[in-house]
Amino acid sequence: MKKIFEKHGVLKCIGALMNVIAFILFIVAAFVDGATADTILKVVGLVFFIVGGLMISIKSEEHSLAKSIFVLVLAGILISWLFPSGTFQGSDFSERGFVRIGLADFGFMLYYAVYFLLDKIAFLLILTGFYGVMSKISGYQKLVENLANKLSKHPILTSIVMTVILFVLTSLFTQTFIVLIFVPFFISILTKMGMDKLTTFAITFGSVLVGILGCTYGTDSLSIFNSTLGQELKTGLNYRFIIAAVSLVLYNFFITMRVKKIEKDMKKNAKANSVIDDPFEVENSDNKKKTKVLPVIIVLAVSAIIVILGYINWNTNFGIKIFDEFHEWLVGLEAGEGFNLISYILGANANALGGFKYVFTILILLVVVSILLAFLYKMSVNEYIESFYEGTKKMFKPLVFLIGINLVFGASYITGSPLASLFNWILNLVEGFNPFITSIVAFIASLFQIDLGYVAYTVGGFLTTVYTDNFEIAHTIFTSMYGIVQIFMPTSAILVAGLALTKVSYKEWFKYIWLFAVGMIIILLVFFTVVTYI
Repeated sequence: MKKIFEKHGVLKCIGALMNVIAFILFIVAAFVDGATADTILKVVGLVFFIVGGLMISIKSEEHSLAKSIFVLVLAGILISWLFPSGTFQGSDFSERGFVRIGLADFGFMLYYAVYFLLDKIAFLLILTGFYGVMSKISGYQKLVENLANKLSKHPILTSIVMTVILFVLTSLFTQTFIVLIFVPFFISILTKMGMDKLTTFAITFGSVLVGILGCTYGTDSLSIFNSTLGQELKTGLNYRFIIAAVSLVLYNFFITMRVKKIEKDMKKNAKANSVIDDPFEVENSDNKKKTKVLPVIIVLAVSAIIVILGYINWNTNFGIKIFDEFHEWLVGLEAGEGFNLISYILGANANALGGFKYVFTILILLVVVSILLAFLYKMSVNEYIESFYEGTKKMFKPLVFLIGINLVFGASYITGSPLASLFNWILNLVEGFNPFITSIVAFIASLFQIDLGYVAYTVGGFLTTVYTDNFEIAHTIFTSMYGIVQIFMPTSAILVAGLALTKVSYKEWFKYIWLFAVGMIIILLVFFTVVTYI
């Protein structure tokens, strides 16, 4: 036994033992009498399987992310075998029977995995293509280099400012993925400052993930969640502001400690770092004196302003109507009687600033900006196409992982949500509203449904019918637990894409972030308890 532990590691051995126990519990559950005993054995077995599998995956030196995703895909399939599908109709649960996933169903799982990712796939490909072009533009190279040189004198302040910017934008934006357009720019600066990959990931992608936890007005997931439940955006807003403030302060503390730890090595790292350490390969400018930076600054600044103004819903969130009114006036201009030239040029899908709804709007902007800068800095057509193509190639691995995590959702989707059956059992363990029970349901739902919007379809009827007196706090529990899952569980699209793109292992990220995640879970549970009972 000692030799086995020494060879494979204690954590791996414990994880393997938990998996064996899990399958024993599943077998025993098939032969026991009584629905309660059967369900308890299945639930405990499922927990043992997931935890044990993740322990093995995290301990692995290589491919920890892929293995963790595989564990959760298997868990999603297991749920279809263990629990019957069903749906909530108000406070009542209707069972639909078992819809077990077999070999022939994997094709449908893959279909839904890709189908629900199409907009994200298009966005990420264009984004990396855009930065592939930018990395070859001398003005952009010089801009990144100059900023890195100046900011390297203040690494802690720089990290805090970048963290706050990305956190606030994520908290306010409707489309979370849109915030990612700023991330590659920050990554290139931080890399040239000498920061290691993990710290760079924590400041950039990590801040976006924590921003989802601290969501106030933003994220498309929250909008869909509220819409499905028939709620206004302001539902639970005061609670979300408190959680946002706490999570931002605590995360900045973690970031500051990390930067202080590596500060001594930054100068050495800066000299050693090359384009290999930067996933976007921004090289040093060859003609520093001749290259003009002002054109790229102006174009990127205007683009950033358009993005920020476009995707924050100023009218709905803050009552600011100026952009809607200006858009209405602009598209109403006539070049002749009944001929609205501006409206025709902009297109039927053009919306006012603050009313941008889809990622496709930003895709057009990125392409136009890249072409404009390529022209200004005299990049040939062949160079442009080659650079764009080289950029898109970096997304192959992240997209494979994204399809992998969406298989988890696909498993739930094609079986008619066996999770509802599990939730029905958990919620009926106690009478009335209980913040701890609700938190467990919210966590599991966020783990397997991928998007908060789909959680509402699973358990929304129960929430709006039974928890009417405690709905705001129940609403906050679901939004915050969804945010926690996004930070550290490998069913988070942004987490998985970011890790694959920056080549940071899931093991490294988990070792860094687990304490923050646990700390926030404890803080949230205390907060929910205080709000509920005091």
